[in-house]
Amino acid sequence: MPFFSFSINEINTPFKKFNIASNNVYFSKNTELWKNLNKQNSSVVNFLKREKRLPVKNISKNILFCLPPSIGLGDAFEYAMAIKTISEKVNFDKVAVAFPGEYYFVFQNFFKIENIYPFIIKKSEINNFDTVFHLTLEIKSLINQKYLRSNIFEEIINFFNIKNIKNKQIEIERKLKINTISIFPLSSSPIRTMPIKILNGLIKFLTKDYYVEIFLDHNSKISNFLYDKINLEKAVVIDPKNKQDLISSIKNIQYGIFMDSGPLHVAKMFNKKGLLLETSVSSKTLLKNYNLIKGIENTFSSVFCNAPCGLTDIFNYENTYGCYDSLKIKSTTCQNNNFKNLINRGVKNYYLENIKKPVGCTSSLNVQNIYNVIKKDLSL
Repeated sequence: MPFFSFSINEINTPFKKFNIASNNVYFSKNTELWKNLNKQNSSVVNFLKREKRLPVKNISKNILFCLPPSIGLGDAFEYAMAIKTISEKVNFDKVAVAFPGEYYFVFQNFFKIENIYPFIIKKSEINNFDTVFHLTLEIKSLINQKYLRSNIFEEIINFFNIKNIKNKQIEIERKLKINTISIFPLSSSPIRTMPIKILNGLIKFLTKDYYVEIFLDHNSKISNFLYDKINLEKAVVIDPKNKQDLISSIKNIQYGIFMDSGPLHVAKMFNKKGLLLETSVSSKTLLKNYNLIKGIENTFSSVFCNAPCGLTDIFNYENTYGCYDSLKIKSTTCQNNNFKNLINRGVKNYYLENIKKPVGCTSSLNVQNIYNVIKKDLSL
Protein backbone atom coordinates (compact mmCIF):
# COMPACT_ATOMS: atom_id res chain seq x y z
CA MET A 1 0.00 0.00 0.00
CA PRO A 2 1.58 3.32 -1.01
CA PHE A 3 2.06 6.47 0.99
CA PHE A 4 0.03 8.99 -0.98
CA SER A 5 -1.29 12.54 -1.08
CA PHE A 6 -4.61 13.73 -2.45
CA SER A 7 -7.19 16.46 -2.58
CA ILE A 8 -10.88 16.24 -3.44
CA ASN A 9 -13.46 18.89 -4.26
CA GLU A 10 -16.59 16.84 -3.65
CA ILE A 11 -17.36 14.89 -0.48
CA ASN A 12 -19.43 11.86 -1.47
CA THR A 13 -20.32 8.75 0.52
CA PRO A 14 -17.02 6.81 0.33
CA PHE A 15 -15.15 9.71 1.94
CA LYS A 16 -17.47 10.76 4.77
CA LYS A 17 -16.05 8.28 7.30
CA PHE A 18 -12.58 9.80 6.89
CA ASN A 19 -13.66 13.32 7.89
CA ILE A 20 -12.18 14.89 4.77
CA ALA A 21 -12.76 18.53 3.89
CA SER A 22 -12.87 19.62 0.27
CA ASN A 23 -9.90 21.35 -1.38
CA ASN A 24 -7.43 20.45 1.38
CA VAL A 25 -4.27 18.43 0.76
CA TYR A 26 -3.99 15.22 2.80
CA PHE A 27 -1.56 12.33 3.24
CA SER A 28 -2.59 8.74 3.95
CA LYS A 29 -1.69 5.05 3.75
CA ASN A 30 -5.24 3.72 3.98
CA THR A 31 -6.02 0.95 1.48
CA GLU A 32 -9.77 1.55 1.37
CA LEU A 33 -9.29 5.27 0.76
CA TRP A 34 -6.70 4.64 -1.98
CA LYS A 35 -9.09 2.28 -3.81
CA ASN A 36 -12.01 4.70 -3.53
CA LEU A 37 -9.96 7.63 -4.79
CA ASN A 38 -8.85 5.62 -7.81
CA LYS A 39 -12.48 4.91 -8.70
CA GLN A 40 -13.42 8.59 -8.84
CA ASN A 41 -13.27 10.83 -11.88
CA SER A 42 -11.53 14.19 -12.16
CA SER A 43 -14.67 16.08 -11.20
CA VAL A 44 -14.32 14.62 -7.69
CA VAL A 45 -10.56 14.26 -7.22
CA ASN A 46 -8.31 17.27 -7.66
CA PHE A 47 -5.22 15.05 -7.60
CA LEU A 48 -3.94 11.71 -6.30
CA LYS A 49 -0.21 11.13 -6.06
CA ARG A 50 2.10 8.42 -4.74
CA GLU A 51 4.60 9.95 -2.35
CA LYS A 52 8.14 8.86 -1.64
CA ARG A 53 8.88 8.23 2.01
CA LEU A 54 11.90 10.35 2.87
CA PRO A 55 14.53 9.09 5.31
CA VAL A 56 15.17 11.17 8.41
CA LYS A 57 18.49 13.00 8.51
CA ASN A 58 18.25 14.21 12.08
CA ILE A 59 15.69 13.35 14.75
CA SER A 60 14.44 16.62 16.21
CA LYS A 61 12.01 17.67 18.94
CA ASN A 62 8.64 17.26 17.20
CA ILE A 63 8.21 13.73 15.87
CA LEU A 64 5.41 12.10 13.89
CA PHE A 65 5.53 8.30 13.86
CA CYS A 66 3.99 6.97 10.63
CA LEU A 67 2.82 3.37 11.02
CA PRO A 68 2.75 0.81 8.21
CA PRO A 69 -0.69 0.27 6.63
CA SER A 70 -3.21 -2.35 7.76
CA ILE A 71 -1.70 -3.28 11.12
CA GLY A 72 -3.49 -5.85 13.27
CA LEU A 73 -4.61 -5.65 16.89
CA GLY A 74 -1.45 -7.28 18.25
CA ASP A 75 0.81 -5.02 16.19
CA ALA A 76 -1.15 -1.99 17.41
CA PHE A 77 -0.36 -2.86 21.03
CA GLU A 78 3.33 -3.40 20.26
CA TYR A 79 3.67 -0.14 18.32
CA ALA A 80 1.69 1.79 20.92
CA MET A 81 3.71 0.42 23.82
CA ALA A 82 6.97 1.30 22.05
CA ILE A 83 5.89 4.84 21.13
CA LYS A 84 4.58 5.45 24.66
CA THR A 85 7.91 4.26 26.08
CA ILE A 86 9.80 6.59 23.71
CA SER A 87 7.61 9.54 24.71
CA GLU A 88 8.46 8.88 28.37
CA LYS A 89 12.18 8.18 27.96
CA VAL A 90 13.24 10.56 25.15
CA ASN A 91 13.04 14.32 25.48
CA PHE A 92 10.59 15.21 22.69
CA ASP A 93 8.45 18.34 22.76
CA LYS A 94 5.67 16.65 20.79
CA VAL A 95 5.00 13.02 19.85
CA ALA A 96 2.25 12.04 17.42
CA VAL A 97 1.09 8.91 15.60
CA ALA A 98 -0.26 8.69 12.06
CA PHE A 99 -2.20 5.90 10.33
CA PRO A 100 -3.15 3.44 13.12
CA GLY A 101 -6.48 3.07 11.30
CA GLU A 102 -9.28 1.39 13.22
CA TYR A 103 -6.91 0.73 16.14
CA TYR A 104 -6.44 4.40 17.01
CA PHE A 105 -8.37 3.69 20.23
CA VAL A 106 -5.54 1.43 21.43
CA PHE A 107 -3.09 4.34 21.31
CA GLN A 108 -5.63 6.76 22.75
CA ASN A 109 -7.37 4.75 25.48
CA PHE A 110 -4.73 2.33 26.70
CA PHE A 111 -1.51 4.31 26.21
CA LYS A 112 -2.84 7.86 26.55
CA ILE A 113 -1.16 9.12 23.38
CA GLU A 114 -2.86 12.43 22.63
CA ASN A 115 -1.86 13.35 19.08
CA ILE A 116 -3.31 10.75 16.72
CA TYR A 117 -4.20 10.91 13.03
CA PRO A 118 -6.07 7.61 12.40
CA PHE A 119 -6.49 7.60 8.61
CA ILE A 120 -5.35 10.94 7.16
CA ILE A 121 -3.28 13.96 8.05
CA LYS A 122 -3.46 17.41 6.49
CA LYS A 123 -0.41 18.83 4.74
CA SER A 124 -0.59 21.81 7.09
CA GLU A 125 -0.50 19.42 10.07
CA ILE A 126 2.34 17.23 8.82
CA ASN A 127 4.39 20.38 8.18
CA ASN A 128 4.27 21.10 11.93
CA PHE A 129 6.62 18.16 12.54
CA ASP A 130 10.34 18.51 11.93
CA THR A 131 10.71 14.72 12.01
CA VAL A 132 8.37 12.50 9.97
CA PHE A 133 9.46 9.01 10.99
CA HIS A 134 8.21 6.12 8.82
CA LEU A 135 8.88 3.17 11.09
CA THR A 136 9.35 0.52 8.38
CA LEU A 137 11.65 2.82 6.42
CA GLU A 138 13.95 3.84 9.28
CA ILE A 139 14.08 0.56 11.21
CA LYS A 140 15.25 -2.01 8.68
CA SER A 141 14.36 -5.02 10.81
CA LEU A 142 10.67 -4.03 10.57
CA ILE A 143 10.58 -4.23 6.77
CA ASN A 144 10.19 -8.01 6.45
CA GLN A 145 7.97 -8.69 9.46
CA LYS A 146 5.62 -10.78 7.29
CA TYR A 147 8.43 -13.21 6.52
CA LEU A 148 10.76 -12.94 9.50
CA ARG A 149 8.78 -11.84 12.54
CA SER A 150 10.61 -10.24 15.41
CA ASN A 151 9.53 -8.39 18.54
CA ILE A 152 8.29 -5.03 17.22
CA PHE A 153 8.46 -3.34 20.61
CA GLU A 154 12.08 -4.43 21.10
CA GLU A 155 13.13 -3.37 17.60
CA ILE A 156 11.77 0.15 18.08
CA ILE A 157 13.08 0.88 21.56
CA ASN A 158 16.48 -0.55 20.64
CA PHE A 159 16.64 1.85 17.68
CA PHE A 160 16.14 4.72 20.13
CA ASN A 161 18.72 3.22 22.53
CA ILE A 162 16.21 2.72 25.31
CA LYS A 163 17.00 0.05 27.83
CA ASN A 164 14.13 -2.41 27.96
CA ILE A 165 12.23 -2.44 31.22
CA LYS A 166 10.61 -5.75 32.06
CA ASN A 167 6.84 -5.84 32.22
CA LYS A 168 5.43 -5.42 35.68
CA GLN A 169 3.54 -8.62 36.36
CA ILE A 170 0.90 -9.15 38.99
CA GLU A 171 1.84 -12.30 40.85
CA ILE A 172 -1.65 -12.61 42.36
CA GLU A 173 -2.74 -13.94 38.96
CA ARG A 174 -0.86 -17.14 39.76
CA LYS A 175 -2.74 -17.69 43.01
CA LEU A 176 -6.29 -17.31 41.76
CA LYS A 177 -8.32 -20.50 41.52
CA ILE A 178 -8.96 -21.19 37.84
CA ASN A 179 -12.53 -22.20 37.04
CA THR A 180 -12.73 -20.96 33.44
CA ILE A 181 -10.38 -21.50 30.52
CA SER A 182 -10.70 -19.16 27.53
CA ILE A 183 -9.47 -20.38 24.15
CA PHE A 184 -8.52 -17.90 21.41
CA PRO A 185 -8.06 -20.09 18.31
CA LEU A 186 -8.14 -17.34 15.68
CA SER A 187 -5.43 -15.46 13.87
CA SER A 188 -5.48 -13.34 10.75
CA SER A 189 -3.43 -16.09 9.09
CA PRO A 190 -4.12 -19.83 8.64
CA ILE A 191 -0.59 -20.78 9.69
CA ARG A 192 -1.15 -19.15 13.08
CA THR A 193 -4.71 -20.42 13.60
CA MET A 194 -5.53 -23.38 15.84
CA PRO A 195 -6.44 -26.50 13.82
CA ILE A 196 -9.96 -27.75 14.43
CA LYS A 197 -8.55 -31.11 15.56
CA ILE A 198 -6.62 -29.41 18.35
CA LEU A 199 -9.55 -27.19 19.31
CA ASN A 200 -11.99 -30.09 19.62
CA GLY A 201 -9.38 -32.14 21.48
CA LEU A 202 -8.85 -29.39 24.03
CA ILE A 203 -12.60 -28.99 24.48
CA LYS A 204 -12.91 -32.73 25.14
CA PHE A 205 -10.13 -32.75 27.75
CA LEU A 206 -10.75 -29.42 29.47
CA THR A 207 -14.53 -29.52 29.87
CA LYS A 208 -14.13 -32.42 32.31
CA ASP A 209 -12.81 -30.01 34.93
CA TYR A 210 -13.34 -26.45 33.67
CA TYR A 211 -15.88 -24.15 32.14
CA VAL A 212 -14.54 -23.58 28.61
CA GLU A 213 -15.28 -20.59 26.39
CA ILE A 214 -14.17 -20.25 22.76
CA PHE A 215 -13.66 -16.74 21.35
CA LEU A 216 -14.70 -16.45 17.70
CA ASP A 217 -15.55 -13.68 15.24
CA HIS A 218 -18.58 -14.00 12.95
CA ASN A 219 -16.98 -11.52 10.51
CA SER A 220 -14.14 -13.97 9.81
CA LYS A 221 -14.40 -16.76 7.22
CA ILE A 222 -11.81 -18.73 9.18
CA SER A 223 -13.91 -18.33 12.33
CA ASN A 224 -17.09 -19.43 10.58
CA PHE A 225 -15.33 -22.54 9.28
CA LEU A 226 -14.19 -23.44 12.80
CA TYR A 227 -17.63 -22.75 14.23
CA ASP A 228 -19.24 -25.25 11.86
CA LYS A 229 -16.77 -27.93 13.00
CA ILE A 230 -16.59 -27.28 16.75
CA ASN A 231 -17.95 -29.79 19.21
CA LEU A 232 -20.08 -27.43 21.33
CA GLU A 233 -21.62 -30.04 23.57
CA LYS A 234 -20.04 -28.46 26.66
CA ALA A 235 -18.07 -25.42 25.52
CA VAL A 236 -19.56 -21.96 24.98
CA VAL A 237 -18.81 -19.64 22.06
CA ILE A 238 -18.13 -15.97 22.80
CA ASP A 239 -18.47 -13.62 19.81
CA PRO A 240 -17.43 -10.08 20.84
CA LYS A 241 -19.30 -7.39 18.94
CA ASN A 242 -16.12 -5.41 18.19
CA LYS A 243 -12.44 -5.12 19.09
CA GLN A 244 -13.15 -2.97 22.15
CA ASP A 245 -15.52 -5.65 23.43
CA LEU A 246 -12.87 -8.32 22.79
CA ILE A 247 -10.29 -6.37 24.79
CA SER A 248 -12.74 -5.91 27.68
CA SER A 249 -13.40 -9.65 27.67
CA ILE A 250 -9.69 -10.51 27.76
CA LYS A 251 -9.27 -8.20 30.75
CA ASN A 252 -11.61 -10.49 32.70
CA ILE A 253 -10.34 -13.96 31.72
CA GLN A 254 -8.76 -16.29 34.27
CA TYR A 255 -6.57 -18.42 32.00
CA GLY A 256 -6.12 -18.21 28.24
CA ILE A 257 -4.92 -20.54 25.51
CA PHE A 258 -3.53 -18.39 22.72
CA MET A 259 -2.22 -18.54 19.21
CA ASP A 260 0.07 -15.82 17.79
CA SER A 261 -2.60 -13.14 17.40
CA GLY A 262 -3.98 -9.95 18.91
CA PRO A 263 -5.51 -11.48 22.07
CA LEU A 264 -2.07 -12.71 23.14
CA HIS A 265 -0.67 -9.16 23.17
CA VAL A 266 -3.74 -7.82 24.94
CA ALA A 267 -3.44 -10.54 27.59
CA LYS A 268 0.19 -9.58 28.18
CA MET A 269 -0.83 -6.00 28.84
CA PHE A 270 -3.37 -7.16 31.42
CA ASN A 271 -0.85 -9.56 33.04
CA LYS A 272 -2.89 -12.64 32.28
CA LYS A 273 -1.83 -16.23 32.79
CA GLY A 274 -2.01 -18.81 30.03
CA LEU A 275 -0.41 -20.85 27.29
CA LEU A 276 0.82 -19.97 23.78
CA LEU A 277 0.83 -22.63 21.07
CA GLU A 278 3.84 -21.89 18.89
CA THR A 279 3.58 -22.49 15.14
CA SER A 280 5.56 -20.34 12.69
CA VAL A 281 6.63 -17.50 15.02
CA SER A 282 8.92 -18.04 17.99
CA SER A 283 7.23 -18.04 21.40
CA LYS A 284 10.49 -16.68 22.83
CA THR A 285 10.15 -13.67 20.54
CA LEU A 286 6.48 -13.14 21.37
CA LEU A 287 6.84 -13.67 25.12
CA LYS A 288 10.15 -11.95 25.75
CA ASN A 289 10.29 -10.62 29.32
CA TYR A 290 6.86 -12.06 30.05
CA ASN A 291 6.54 -15.28 32.08
CA LEU A 292 2.88 -15.55 33.06
CA ILE A 293 2.13 -17.10 29.67
CA LYS A 294 4.12 -20.22 28.84
CA GLY A 295 5.05 -21.14 25.29
CA ILE A 296 4.90 -24.67 23.89
CA GLU A 297 7.79 -24.87 21.45
CA ASN A 298 7.11 -26.28 18.00
CA THR A 299 9.58 -28.96 16.90
CA PHE A 300 8.39 -29.43 13.31
CA SER A 301 11.24 -29.92 10.87
CA SER A 302 11.50 -30.74 7.17
CA VAL A 303 14.11 -30.40 4.42
CA PHE A 304 12.49 -27.06 3.54
CA CYS A 305 12.16 -25.37 6.95
CA ASN A 306 12.37 -25.69 10.70
CA ALA A 307 9.76 -24.30 13.04
CA PRO A 308 9.51 -21.56 14.00
CA CYS A 309 10.51 -20.16 10.60
CA GLY A 310 9.33 -16.58 11.23
CA LEU A 311 6.51 -16.43 8.67
CA THR A 312 3.32 -14.65 9.73
CA ASP A 313 1.25 -15.70 6.73
CA ILE A 314 1.16 -17.84 3.63
CA PHE A 315 2.60 -16.24 0.50
CA ASN A 316 2.33 -16.26 -3.27
CA TYR A 317 5.31 -17.86 -4.99
CA GLU A 318 5.06 -18.13 -8.78
CA ASN A 319 1.24 -18.15 -8.53
CA THR A 320 1.12 -20.92 -5.95
CA TYR A 321 0.03 -20.25 -2.38
CA GLY A 322 1.33 -21.72 0.85
CA CYS A 323 4.40 -21.78 3.07
CA TYR A 324 7.96 -23.03 2.61
CA ASP A 325 7.11 -26.63 3.45
CA SER A 326 3.79 -26.91 1.60
CA LEU A 327 5.29 -25.36 -1.55
CA LYS A 328 8.59 -27.26 -1.13
CA ILE A 329 10.78 -24.14 -1.13
CA LYS A 330 13.80 -23.89 1.14
CA SER A 331 13.37 -21.08 3.66
CA THR A 332 17.10 -20.36 3.60
CA THR A 333 16.98 -19.72 -0.16
CA CYS A 334 14.18 -17.17 0.27
CA GLN A 335 15.94 -15.47 3.17
CA ASN A 336 19.22 -15.23 1.29
CA ASN A 337 17.29 -13.63 -1.57
CA ASN A 338 15.70 -11.15 0.88
CA PHE A 339 12.26 -12.64 0.14
CA LYS A 340 12.16 -10.92 -3.27
CA ASN A 341 10.19 -13.70 -4.99
CA LEU A 342 7.49 -13.82 -2.30
CA ILE A 343 4.40 -11.63 -2.52
CA ASN A 344 1.25 -11.30 -0.43
CA ARG A 345 -1.24 -10.32 -3.11
CA GLY A 346 -4.23 -12.66 -3.29
CA VAL A 347 -3.30 -14.86 -0.32
CA LYS A 348 -6.62 -14.36 1.48
CA ASN A 349 -8.39 -16.31 -1.25
CA TYR A 350 -6.42 -19.38 -0.15
CA TYR A 351 -6.90 -19.10 3.62
CA LEU A 352 -9.66 -21.70 3.92
CA GLU A 353 -7.69 -24.16 1.81
CA ASN A 354 -4.80 -23.87 4.27
CA ILE A 355 -7.16 -24.13 7.25
CA LYS A 356 -8.69 -27.35 5.93
CA LYS A 357 -5.23 -28.76 5.26
CA PRO A 358 -2.92 -27.21 7.89
CA VAL A 359 0.74 -26.61 7.07
CA GLY A 360 3.46 -28.68 8.70
CA CYS A 361 4.16 -26.70 11.88
CA THR A 362 0.44 -26.24 12.59
CA SER A 363 -0.52 -29.86 11.92
CA SER A 364 2.34 -31.05 14.16
CA LEU A 365 0.64 -29.68 17.30
CA ASN A 366 -0.22 -32.51 19.72
CA VAL A 367 -3.33 -32.11 21.86
CA GLN A 368 -2.18 -34.57 24.54
CA ASN A 369 1.10 -32.70 25.00
CA ILE A 370 -0.76 -29.40 25.20
CA TYR A 371 -3.18 -30.77 27.78
CA ASN A 372 -0.32 -32.15 29.88
CA VAL A 373 1.35 -28.73 29.96
CA ILE A 374 -1.93 -27.05 30.95
CA LYS A 375 -2.49 -29.56 33.77
CA LYS A 376 1.02 -28.98 35.08
CA ASP A 377 0.70 -25.21 34.77
CA LEU A 378 -2.61 -25.09 36.64
CA SER A 379 -1.41 -27.41 39.40
CA LEU A 380 1.38 -25.03 40.44
